[in-house]
Amino acid sequence: MKPKPTPKITKGDKTRQRILETATLLMAEKGPDAVSMREISAKLKITKPVLYYYFKDKDELIKAAFVEGTKHIKELTFEIADGPLTLEQKLEKIFSNHLDFIKRYPEMPKCALKIMSSPEDGVLAEMARELKLRNRDTMRNILAKENLPRHGADNIIHMISAVLTYFMVEARENGVASLQKDLPGRLARLITAGARHMKSLLALLLFSPLLASAAPQPLTLDGAVSAALKSNATVVTAEETRRIYKERVREYWGSVFPQASVSASYTNYLDKPNAAILGPTDSGIYTGALNVSQVLWAGGKVATGIKMANIYSSASAEQLATAQKAVARSVKQVYYSVLLAKAMAGVQKESLSLARQHLATIEAQYKQGIASDLAMLRQKVEVSNTEPALTQAQNLYEIGLVELKNLIGLDPETDIDLTDGFNCGRRVPGEAAPLYAAALAARPDYRNMKYQRDLYHEMVSIERAGHFPYLSAFASRQYYGSKESGFPQSPDRTWSTTAGVRLSLPLFAGGSVSSRTRQAKLQEGIADNNLRELERRIKIEVKKAWLSMKEASERLESQGTAVETARKALAATEVRFRNGLAGQLDLNDATLALNRAQTLYNQAQHDACSADAQLKWALGE
Repeated sequence: MKPKPTPKITKGDKTRQRILETATLLMAEKGPDAVSMREISAKLKITKPVLYYYFKDKDELIKAAFVEGTKHIKELTFEIADGPLTLEQKLEKIFSNHLDFIKRYPEMPKCALKIMSSPEDGVLAEMARELKLRNRDTMRNILAKENLPRHGADNIIHMISAVLTYFMVEARENGVASLQKDLPGRLARLITAGARHMKSLLALLLFSPLLASAAPQPLTLDGAVSAALKSNATVVTAEETRRIYKERVREYWGSVFPQASVSASYTNYLDKPNAAILGPTDSGIYTGALNVSQVLWAGGKVATGIKMANIYSSASAEQLATAQKAVARSVKQVYYSVLLAKAMAGVQKESLSLARQHLATIEAQYKQGIASDLAMLRQKVEVSNTEPALTQAQNLYEIGLVELKNLIGLDPETDIDLTDGFNCGRRVPGEAAPLYAAALAARPDYRNMKYQRDLYHEMVSIERAGHFPYLSAFASRQYYGSKESGFPQSPDRTWSTTAGVRLSLPLFAGGSVSSRTRQAKLQEGIADNNLRELERRIKIEVKKAWLSMKEASERLESQGTAVETARKALAATEVRFRNGLAGQLDLNDATLALNRAQTLYNQAQHDACSADAQLKWALGE
């Protein structure tokens, strides 16, 4: 029987393979959603019709690139499914295969990690989910033949996923060379031992967080706000203050109930003042008493004190809400600033890529004798001038990440990935005037200021009560006994019980009570003025936030089509330039116009979301 001939690789197959490799490379650099068919055709120096001959649209190209990138997984599955391999050998083969694939295609980890962070409703995310489920089902079938303890198969599948993710992140951060050749075998032995032995399993559990920590920690906007609210010092202090005032309410209520005390004493007379009184031999006197008192009336001090304690408690709750909303606003605005820095880095990266593409075009024209060496030198300068802007943009992004980590209480070395985009509501309420009443009703700082005014009002009553009588009831059970030595027995001791009402009437205190009352009234007036001033300031904050939101939304809407228009203009200019109908200045101007359009659009997105966060805070939301 003749062996099957090896299929002949045609020119079309090579072109298709080049397209897939280039698409994978660009997706690794910028993310699948940011790559256009125009960029791919420009990178390959082919026309878009040729590109569309092989792939009818971008989705089909993405699917083909995905299938090509996961082909090795399918081939490996067939190899180990029914082969006479041990569990350790199977795991080593999986890890080695994945590591070899990364070495053959160094850009694959970047692309795979971009896919992981792509929108959940995207084409790639859907394919990735399907592949993940299919591979897990296949692995379960393979592991079903192994003698594993309960949940052993699931644990191994999770560890395989962690190891593969670790390979990709390590290759992206430190290069493939950082992954030693014997690593697949060592990890396979560790996981296999951990699946069957408790001691090794402990080592495996200690190792697994290291693998998991290698992957960037996804961070949503809501997640960032929640983390900040847990760790922010202002919020923590406000929470503790609220607990203090809750205890103060209990303290004031304690003055309503009877006060009881016990006292005891022993007195030894070294020199008796009067022997007739103490007796000829007695020198030691024992006394004891149980005293109970109850306030009957104190000019309203007790009731007012309880009322003030409750106001303090309510005010502390509003202080906590104020701190929480301020922190939430700050986190949102910093988060959006980091997104802007990331977007601007992407813009500069594309500008550098375009500059290099144009340089390659000019170099090709120079070789053909169409372009001059001066034009080539000018474009090299353009590339050199673009590189620092990219470096600066990337540095601003990293600095922004550090600021965000600091705000939410993360270590600066923690690797995070912002998973949310500029997807805020960007709503613009119709008119600003109706928002004032809503803001005054919802703002916790306004309610807190009202509580402060009420406190000073009650303080006037407290100080005025110093002019009124103080009436209390008391009762006492007392013991008296004396003896020369030892504790007095029944003949030597006596008991007495007293009860009564005590009235204290202030007559003159040097004017201090009247002075304190006047001070409290003045403080009440200041608090009332502060409340009116805060009301005015809240209206100003709402108006300014509304105007900023309105302006940013209008700017965003006007910039919406500018980027696409600039892209079309650049594509047309590139065609004209290659055909000798446009000059290098036209080409660079079109590139600059695209850069500016993208910059303005990203800035408008940031400003709209930042203004939205500011408006929500101004409205007390």
